[in-house]
Amino acid sequence: MNWGEWASITTIIVFMTGVVSLLFKYIVFGPFQDDIKDLNKNFKTLNDNLREIRISITELDKRVDEHDRRLDRHHERIKELHDKIRGGSY
Repeated sequence: MNWGEWASITTIIVFMTGVVSLLFKYIVFGPFQDDIKDLNKNFKTLNDNLREIRISITELDKRVDEHDRRLDRHHERIKELHDKIRGGSY
């Protein structure tokens, strides 16, 4: 075979590879593009929701800690009042 025939064979192979690539891109993977976009949108929404939940949990932890401290103070105050009234330990 001479150089012209090799060039023709190479051109045909490159052309066929390009056609197959385009077929895969538009026919096989094309329908999935919208699904992938929707999936990415859903992941973004999920991440935003998780961020809000983490913030809410942090705020709730602070509130629980404050309520725990208040409960301890109330318990101590009740114990003091009980000791004053009964003259004994609680």
